[in-house]
Amino acid sequence: MEDKATEDQNVSTQDTDKEETIKSVEFSPLEPVKTSAGAGNENNMEMLMDVSIPVLVELGKTEMIMRDVLALTPGAIIELDSLAGEPVRIAIRGKIIAYGEVVVVDENFGVKITKIASTKDRIKNMG
Repeated sequence: MEDKATEDQNVSTQDTDKEETIKSVEFSPLEPVKTSAGAGNENNMEMLMDVSIPVLVELGKTEMIMRDVLALTPGAIIELDSLAGEPVRIAIRGKIIAYGEVVVVDENFGVKITKIASTKDRIKNMG
């Protein structure tokens, strides 16, 4: 046991005999990244241009009891809360971005945009 204590004492004496040298390091000065104003935003927007997002055109809505939904058959008519000729709502992710009117294009239905929601309304709908 004495040998162990003597060995520990020798090791700690050796550790204090060593001097550590601290050297300072010099870094070159950082230079700001040079980009044209707004270039970052343009690049970000460019990345989004090919992203596919679902667009919903809402003709109107209604509430039905389950019995009536289950009784629907081809040719059944569902009465909506909107009037014929009333503008349809165009929404993305549940937020209205525009209004339009239904048109027929080569035997398919389409929507002609008649009004874009104001920037204020679009921002309000985001949150």
